[in-house]
Amino acid sequence: MALDRMRTIPWGAGALVLAALAVAGCQQGKEGAGGTPGTPAAAAGGEVVATYQGRTLTSGRIAQELERLPAPSRTYLAAPDRKRQFVENLALNDLLYAEGAQAGYDKDPEITRQVDDLRKRLVVQRVMRKYQTPPTITDEQVKAQYDQNPILYSTTQVHASHILVKDEDTARQLLAEVKAHPEKFADLASEKSTDTISAKKGGDLGTFSPGRMVPEFDKVAFALQPGEISDVVKTQYGYHIIMVAERKEGEPKPFDQVKEQIRASLRNKVVQDQVQGHFDELKKAADLKVDENALARVTPPAPAPPAAVPGASPQPNRQ
Repeated sequence: MALDRMRTIPWGAGALVLAALAVAGCQQGKEGAGGTPGTPAAAAGGEVVATYQGRTLTSGRIAQELERLPAPSRTYLAAPDRKRQFVENLALNDLLYAEGAQAGYDKDPEITRQVDDLRKRLVVQRVMRKYQTPPTITDEQVKAQYDQNPILYSTTQVHASHILVKDEDTARQLLAEVKAHPEKFADLASEKSTDTISAKKGGDLGTFSPGRMVPEFDKVAFALQPGEISDVVKTQYGYHIIMVAERKEGEPKPFDQVKEQIRASLRNKVVQDQVQGHFDELKKAADLKVDENALARVTPPAPAPPAAVPGASPQPNRQ
């Protein structure tokens, strides 16, 4: 009978089973400080739906767990057999947790570390919400941006190269060198740029239209004429020196076609500035310093070799 029922449940239900266990596991962590697994808070009361090992599972707790799932999963679990499976797995999760606690797994140092890491990430995410609140961008701001930057909202294209470095002093030194010897731009990009992909091509970014690059980069690149080299440009990625090789003038795009794109771009820029501004304040207040020499000696561990697949034939050595 059980086997027949399992056959009627599609493979995707397995993911929901795991989701149920994971969600209940999160709830377990919250309850661990103030009660036993399987004993939900008073707020999660309601009618008793299931009993097991002297514990109860109420409609209130089931509703709480269902609310944590994405809408498609809640819809999927509306069917009686799937809803029953979800409830059974909530109970199973409690029973498995009790089994693990009896074995001492709840005090395992690695589990404790992972829980602490998760707690830290969640706290950081909560703090970041304050600085990532999107502002309201008015129609007047959108229109002003459109009017002041016509090239950015056109079909104009440029073929550009860049050199990207992490600090302004290095960028200034490189700028002086490329201004004196423009013919060295590609060689310096290959040697010095931290954008390893374009560095392999002498800094060449190819031909692109407005909107492909971050706004600070776009604004400068599309203001240059062929053969011109920019001043140092700061973006979230570091400090750039840009050189335009070719330029193909285009036509302005209608305001109504780009106004929502402009609104989103302005909104993102404000959020980015809020976040970066707070980061800069934190680093300054903490007097954060990084020893570059010591950092250079830090080597990430090599990736672990892939696990052997049981039953797989050994691969011959290739000479």
